[in-house]
Amino acid sequence: MNDPGGPKSVAARYGRIVWLFVPAWFLIISAIRLSSLLSEVPVGYDGMLYRDATLRWLAGGDPWEIPLTGAVFGAPPPTLLAMLPFAALPGTLARITLIGLGILASVWVIRRLHLPLWWLAFPPLVDGLYIANPHVFVVPLLVAGAGPIAIFVKVYAGTVPALQLRWRPLVITAGLVLVTAPVLPWALFFERWPQVNAALASQSGGGGLSALATPLLLPIAIVAAVVLGRERLAWWAVPVFWPYTQWYYSSMVLPVVTPLAAIALATPIPGATTVAIVLAAIEAVRHRRAAPDERTAPPAAATR
Repeated sequence: MNDPGGPKSVAARYGRIVWLFVPAWFLIISAIRLSSLLSEVPVGYDGMLYRDATLRWLAGGDPWEIPLTGAVFGAPPPTLLAMLPFAALPGTLARITLIGLGILASVWVIRRLHLPLWWLAFPPLVDGLYIANPHVFVVPLLVAGAGPIAIFVKVYAGTVPALQLRWRPLVITAGLVLVTAPVLPWALFFERWPQVNAALASQSGGGGLSALATPLLLPIAIVAAVVLGRERLAWWAVPVFWPYTQWYYSSMVLPVVTPLAAIALATPIPGATTVAIVLAAIEAVRHRRAAPDERTAPPAAATR
């Protein structure tokens, strides 16, 4: 007979409490975020920013033109190619299409990873979907095995195959970059990068939510990354270590997310990503020490 107060019983009660609290926390934080965005930022703002940059390039202008007000477009030239289908659409239709496809892609990847659908309320994901940032396509594309397209959408998507030592998508991406280089404004990008980089730093408040923005926490984040292991770190590297990390970057962890870490990531304050990766490292250690019959395959298994 199982001891009703034994470790398995305690773990089961803990699991029920966590999985009841997590969706409630997501809904509360997402509601607060959306109420703020609705009064300050037009829906689909980032998607239109990327589309406008692509239209300027097609017209022979400067995609990295620094606006007097508002956000800055800072993506490398391949992202312009990824945005071409949306540049071909009228503005309103492009906005609706970006948001609609983002929602569909998010539903697909959550189902593909066997997560409950309430993960659609994960605040970083809600943030990215509202502003229609192309980032929301990165994880679905990576999970679907379309790594080169994901890297063209957002260059930091390359950290996943790189850390997982999957060279094929990186080689294909390098080939695509070489083939498309003659038609893309690489020279202008490098010429404009110092000004764009400075604008991005100012826009993110000096460093965003990355551990790089809080030097005292960086050693802790590095230790947690080592404990976490290379395969899982592949999904954590961008939200924790990428310069100028935005809140929506944290949706990168969906394939390997744990409940407690997700609670931390749902809180957009400096240091939250470091707290989250520490919690994920603790969960990883607990998983490794669990009895074989208590282990379950990590969500990342669904990305093969």
